[in-house]
Amino acid sequence: MKKTAKKAAKKPVKRTKKTANRLVKKAAVKIARKSPVFLSKTEVGSAALLLGKMKDSISKTMEEKKKLDLPETEVGDAIDQASQSLEKEILFELSDSEMTDLGDIEAALRKIENGTYGVCEHCKQPIEKKRVKALPSARYCLVCQTGSEKQRTR
Repeated sequence: MKKTAKKAAKKPVKRTKKTANRLVKKAAVKIARKSPVFLSKTEVGSAALLLGKMKDSISKTMEEKKKLDLPETEVGDAIDQASQSLEKEILFELSDSEMTDLGDIEAALRKIENGTYGVCEHCKQPIEKKRVKALPSARYCLVCQTGSEKQRTR
């Protein structure tokens, strides 16, 4: 019995960073599942108003960009052509980002209509109130969002 105790004392427990992260994630999920807190009707109503304003703002911005779309003009200088090309590329990238945001906002508004607003699409647990207030179009709780971002970066 003494020999095994000595062997155990000599062998340190190896905890890699990956193992530690996994344990922290499991603990966070357990804590979140023990105390689900759904949003009140007032909170959902104020989120709906905010989402509506955000949707209108993005739609208005996109309409203005369509009106300001750069016309195709022939420019003789290569630098002018490159500049015009870069400006168009930036407009398209902004439009893609706004389209993604608009889709997320519309999805959140549909969730409000269905009565599932504030519930994580992955684990089906309530999304933290602070997260919903900071990002009304949030689709996932913080644990699931972090996990999906880690998978995308791999």
